[in-house]
Amino acid sequence: MVSIEVLGIAQDAGVPHIGCQCPNCETARKDPERVRYSSAIRLEDDGHYLFDATPDIRFQLSETPDSVFLTHAHLGHLPGLLFLGRESANADEIPVYCTEGLADVIRENVPLRLLVDEGNIDLRLIDDGSGVLLGEASVMAVPVEHRETVPTGTLAYRIDGPDRSLLYMSDIDQLTSDALDLIRNVDIALVDGTFWSRDELDRVETVPHPTVKSSLDALAAVDTEILFTHLNHTNPLLDPESDARKQLEEAGFSVAKEGKTFDL
Repeated sequence: MVSIEVLGIAQDAGVPHIGCQCPNCETARKDPERVRYSSAIRLEDDGHYLFDATPDIRFQLSETPDSVFLTHAHLGHLPGLLFLGRESANADEIPVYCTEGLADVIRENVPLRLLVDEGNIDLRLIDDGSGVLLGEASVMAVPVEHRETVPTGTLAYRIDGPDRSLLYMSDIDQLTSDALDLIRNVDIALVDGTFWSRDELDRVETVPHPTVKSSLDALAAVDTEILFTHLNHTNPLLDPESDARKQLEEAGFSVAKEGKTFDL
Protein backbone atom coordinates (compact mmCIF):
# COMPACT_ATOMS: atom_id res chain seq x y z
CA MET A 1 0.00 0.00 0.00
CA VAL A 2 1.22 3.49 -0.85
CA SER A 3 0.76 6.00 1.96
CA ILE A 4 1.98 9.35 3.26
CA GLU A 5 2.59 10.04 6.95
CA VAL A 6 2.84 13.57 8.35
CA LEU A 7 6.01 13.78 10.47
CA GLY A 8 5.93 17.46 11.42
CA ILE A 9 3.82 20.57 10.86
CA ALA A 10 5.85 23.43 12.35
CA GLN A 11 7.89 26.16 10.70
CA ASP A 12 11.64 25.50 10.55
CA ALA A 13 12.50 26.02 14.23
CA GLY A 14 9.62 23.98 15.66
CA VAL A 15 7.45 24.57 18.70
CA PRO A 16 8.57 25.58 21.28
CA HIS A 17 10.75 28.16 19.58
CA ILE A 18 14.05 29.13 21.19
CA GLY A 19 13.95 32.50 22.92
CA CYS A 20 10.17 32.83 22.74
CA GLN A 21 7.64 33.08 25.56
CA CYS A 22 4.49 33.32 23.42
CA PRO A 23 1.47 31.27 24.59
CA ASN A 24 2.10 28.46 22.07
CA CYS A 25 5.73 28.06 23.11
CA GLU A 26 5.09 28.29 26.85
CA THR A 27 2.28 25.74 26.57
CA ALA A 28 4.51 23.36 24.58
CA ARG A 29 7.25 23.56 27.23
CA LYS A 30 4.77 22.42 29.86
CA ASP A 31 2.80 19.94 27.76
CA PRO A 32 4.65 17.47 25.49
CA GLU A 33 1.43 16.94 23.55
CA ARG A 34 1.73 20.50 22.22
CA VAL A 35 5.33 20.13 20.97
CA ARG A 36 5.46 20.29 17.18
CA TYR A 37 8.29 19.12 14.91
CA SER A 38 9.47 20.87 11.76
CA SER A 39 7.43 20.19 8.63
CA ALA A 40 8.17 16.88 6.90
CA ILE A 41 6.40 13.86 5.43
CA ARG A 42 7.29 10.22 4.79
CA LEU A 43 6.18 8.19 1.77
CA GLU A 44 5.75 4.46 2.29
CA ASP A 45 5.89 2.49 -0.94
CA ASP A 46 8.46 -0.22 -1.61
CA GLY A 47 10.59 1.60 0.98
CA HIS A 48 10.66 4.66 3.22
CA TYR A 49 11.12 8.03 1.50
CA LEU A 50 11.63 11.26 3.46
CA PHE A 51 10.59 14.73 2.25
CA ASP A 52 12.56 17.46 4.06
CA ALA A 53 15.45 16.59 6.37
CA THR A 54 14.59 18.56 9.48
CA PRO A 55 16.51 19.24 12.71
CA ASP A 56 13.94 16.91 14.36
CA ILE A 57 14.78 13.90 12.18
CA ARG A 58 15.87 11.69 15.08
CA PHE A 59 12.41 12.04 16.63
CA GLN A 60 10.57 11.71 13.33
CA LEU A 61 12.18 8.53 11.98
CA SER A 62 12.97 5.18 13.56
CA GLU A 63 14.51 3.85 10.35
CA THR A 64 17.11 5.22 7.97
CA PRO A 65 15.25 6.48 4.88
CA ASP A 66 15.77 4.78 1.53
CA SER A 67 15.85 8.20 -0.20
CA VAL A 68 15.48 11.84 0.75
CA PHE A 69 13.73 14.55 -1.28
CA LEU A 70 14.79 18.09 -0.36
CA THR A 71 12.74 21.21 -0.96
CA HIS A 72 15.33 23.93 -0.29
CA ALA A 73 18.20 25.13 1.93
CA HIS A 74 16.44 26.71 4.92
CA LEU A 75 16.89 25.59 8.53
CA GLY A 76 13.90 23.30 8.80
CA HIS A 77 14.47 21.47 5.53
CA LEU A 78 18.16 20.56 5.28
CA PRO A 79 20.24 20.05 8.50
CA GLY A 80 18.68 16.66 9.24
CA LEU A 81 20.96 15.27 6.53
CA LEU A 82 23.79 15.47 9.07
CA PHE A 83 22.20 12.61 11.01
CA LEU A 84 22.96 10.35 8.03
CA GLY A 85 26.69 10.89 8.65
CA ARG A 86 29.24 8.83 10.52
CA GLU A 87 28.37 10.35 13.92
CA SER A 88 24.84 8.95 13.63
CA ALA A 89 23.33 6.53 11.06
CA ASN A 90 26.55 6.28 8.95
CA ALA A 91 24.34 5.67 5.94
CA ASP A 92 25.56 4.10 2.72
CA GLU A 93 24.98 6.13 -0.47
CA ILE A 94 21.40 7.15 0.27
CA PRO A 95 19.95 8.93 -2.79
CA VAL A 96 19.24 12.59 -1.99
CA TYR A 97 17.15 14.39 -4.62
CA CYS A 98 17.47 18.17 -4.90
CA THR A 99 18.06 21.10 -7.23
CA GLU A 100 21.46 21.69 -8.81
CA GLY A 101 21.94 24.79 -6.66
CA LEU A 102 21.26 22.90 -3.45
CA ALA A 103 23.57 20.08 -4.54
CA ASP A 104 26.32 22.69 -4.96
CA VAL A 105 25.69 24.00 -1.43
CA ILE A 106 26.00 20.50 0.00
CA ARG A 107 29.15 19.67 -1.98
CA GLU A 108 30.91 22.92 -1.13
CA ASN A 109 30.21 23.39 2.58
CA VAL A 110 31.51 21.50 5.60
CA PRO A 111 30.05 19.60 7.41
CA LEU A 112 27.48 18.74 4.71
CA ARG A 113 30.29 18.07 2.22
CA LEU A 114 31.55 15.22 4.37
CA LEU A 115 28.34 13.31 3.70
CA VAL A 116 29.32 13.22 0.02
CA ASP A 117 33.04 12.68 0.58
CA GLU A 118 32.44 9.76 2.93
CA GLY A 119 29.78 8.12 0.80
CA ASN A 120 26.83 8.59 3.14
CA ILE A 121 24.65 10.23 0.47
CA ASP A 122 24.41 10.17 -3.32
CA LEU A 123 23.23 13.53 -4.68
CA ARG A 124 20.79 13.30 -7.58
CA LEU A 125 19.39 16.27 -9.46
CA ILE A 126 15.66 16.60 -9.92
CA ASP A 127 14.65 19.39 -12.27
CA ASP A 128 11.43 21.05 -13.40
CA GLY A 129 8.96 18.39 -14.44
CA SER A 130 11.33 15.50 -13.81
CA GLY A 131 10.01 12.49 -11.97
CA VAL A 132 11.21 9.55 -9.93
CA LEU A 133 9.41 6.23 -10.23
CA LEU A 134 9.52 4.24 -7.00
CA GLY A 135 7.43 1.10 -6.43
CA GLU A 136 3.81 1.94 -7.19
CA ALA A 137 4.30 5.66 -6.61
CA SER A 138 5.93 8.41 -8.64
CA VAL A 139 7.36 11.70 -7.39
CA MET A 140 7.51 14.84 -9.51
CA ALA A 141 9.42 17.99 -8.48
CA VAL A 142 7.88 21.38 -9.27
CA PRO A 143 9.72 24.70 -8.72
CA VAL A 144 7.82 27.25 -6.64
CA GLU A 145 8.45 30.88 -5.68
CA HIS A 146 10.14 31.27 -2.29
CA ARG A 147 12.53 33.74 -0.69
CA GLU A 148 16.03 32.27 -0.62
CA THR A 149 19.00 33.17 1.57
CA VAL A 150 21.04 30.96 -0.74
CA PRO A 151 19.88 30.84 -4.40
CA THR A 152 19.23 27.11 -4.64
CA GLY A 153 15.65 27.14 -5.90
CA THR A 154 12.68 25.76 -3.97
CA LEU A 155 10.64 22.70 -4.87
CA ALA A 156 7.19 21.38 -4.15
CA TYR A 157 6.52 17.69 -4.75
CA ARG A 158 3.57 15.97 -6.36
CA ILE A 159 3.28 12.33 -5.30
CA ASP A 160 1.06 10.00 -7.32
CA GLY A 161 -0.04 6.62 -6.02
CA PRO A 162 -2.18 4.02 -7.77
CA ASP A 163 -5.43 5.76 -6.79
CA ARG A 164 -4.79 9.26 -5.45
CA SER A 165 -2.30 12.13 -5.59
CA LEU A 166 -0.85 14.43 -2.93
CA LEU A 167 0.96 17.76 -3.18
CA TYR A 168 3.57 18.72 -0.58
CA MET A 169 4.07 22.50 -0.84
CA SER A 170 5.40 23.55 2.54
CA ASP A 171 7.13 26.83 1.66
CA ILE A 172 6.00 29.50 -0.80
CA ASP A 173 6.10 33.29 -0.97
CA GLN A 174 2.62 33.73 -2.40
CA LEU A 175 -0.29 31.71 -3.62
CA THR A 176 0.28 32.36 -7.33
CA SER A 177 -1.96 31.15 -10.15
CA ASP A 178 0.58 28.37 -10.81
CA ALA A 179 0.47 27.32 -7.17
CA LEU A 180 -3.32 27.27 -7.26
CA ASP A 181 -3.25 25.07 -10.36
CA LEU A 182 -0.96 22.61 -8.58
CA ILE A 183 -3.40 22.42 -5.67
CA ARG A 184 -6.47 22.03 -7.91
CA ASN A 185 -4.96 19.11 -9.78
CA VAL A 186 -4.39 16.76 -6.83
CA ASP A 187 -6.64 14.95 -4.35
CA ILE A 188 -4.82 16.13 -1.22
CA ALA A 189 -2.59 19.17 -0.68
CA LEU A 190 -0.35 20.02 2.27
CA VAL A 191 0.05 23.78 1.90
CA ASP A 192 2.16 26.52 3.48
CA GLY A 193 0.30 27.84 6.52
CA THR A 194 3.16 29.70 8.20
CA PHE A 195 1.12 32.69 9.43
CA TRP A 196 -2.56 33.03 10.18
CA SER A 197 -2.33 36.81 9.75
CA ARG A 198 0.32 39.42 9.09
CA ASP A 199 0.20 40.91 12.57
CA GLU A 200 1.83 37.90 14.26
CA LEU A 201 5.40 39.07 13.70
CA ASP A 202 6.98 42.50 13.75
CA ARG A 203 9.31 41.54 10.89
CA VAL A 204 6.79 39.72 8.72
CA GLU A 205 7.93 41.68 5.63
CA THR A 206 11.26 39.85 5.75
CA VAL A 207 9.61 36.42 5.73
CA PRO A 208 6.91 36.59 3.05
CA HIS A 209 4.35 33.81 3.10
CA PRO A 210 0.69 33.83 2.12
CA THR A 211 -1.40 34.15 5.27
CA VAL A 212 -3.89 31.40 5.92
CA LYS A 213 -6.66 34.01 6.24
CA SER A 214 -5.98 35.22 2.69
CA SER A 215 -5.60 31.67 1.39
CA LEU A 216 -9.07 30.72 2.58
CA ASP A 217 -10.68 33.01 0.05
CA ALA A 218 -8.34 31.98 -2.78
CA LEU A 219 -8.96 28.28 -2.11
CA ALA A 220 -12.68 28.43 -1.31
CA ALA A 221 -13.80 26.98 -4.65
CA VAL A 222 -11.11 24.27 -4.83
CA ASP A 223 -12.33 20.67 -4.39
CA THR A 224 -8.98 19.35 -3.16
CA GLU A 225 -8.65 18.23 0.47
CA ILE A 226 -6.41 20.99 1.85
CA LEU A 227 -4.44 20.85 5.07
CA PHE A 228 -2.12 23.59 6.27
CA THR A 229 1.39 22.82 7.48
CA HIS A 230 4.67 24.64 8.29
CA LEU A 231 2.95 26.70 11.03
CA ASN A 232 5.05 29.35 12.75
CA HIS A 233 5.22 29.20 16.54
CA THR A 234 3.11 32.40 16.65
CA ASN A 235 0.27 30.91 14.62
CA PRO A 236 -3.00 30.65 16.61
CA LEU A 237 -3.95 27.60 14.52
CA LEU A 238 -1.57 25.62 16.75
CA ASP A 239 -4.14 25.97 19.53
CA PRO A 240 -7.02 23.58 18.78
CA GLU A 241 -9.37 25.74 20.86
CA SER A 242 -8.54 29.03 19.14
CA ASP A 243 -11.01 31.14 17.19
CA ALA A 244 -8.68 30.87 14.20
CA ARG A 245 -8.90 27.06 14.25
CA LYS A 246 -12.69 27.21 14.45
CA GLN A 247 -12.82 29.66 11.55
CA LEU A 248 -10.53 27.44 9.48
CA GLU A 249 -12.55 24.29 10.07
CA GLU A 250 -15.87 26.04 9.46
CA ALA A 251 -14.48 27.07 6.07
CA GLY A 252 -13.82 23.39 5.26
CA PHE A 253 -10.04 23.27 5.81
CA SER A 254 -7.78 21.52 8.33
CA VAL A 255 -4.45 21.77 10.07
CA ALA A 256 -2.20 18.83 9.26
CA LYS A 257 -1.60 16.51 12.22
CA GLU A 258 1.59 14.68 13.07
CA GLY A 259 1.01 10.96 12.65
CA LYS A 260 -1.89 11.37 10.22
CA THR A 261 -1.65 9.10 7.18
CA PHE A 262 -3.11 9.32 3.69
CA ASP A 263 -3.52 6.24 1.53
CA LEU A 264 -2.72 6.89 -2.12
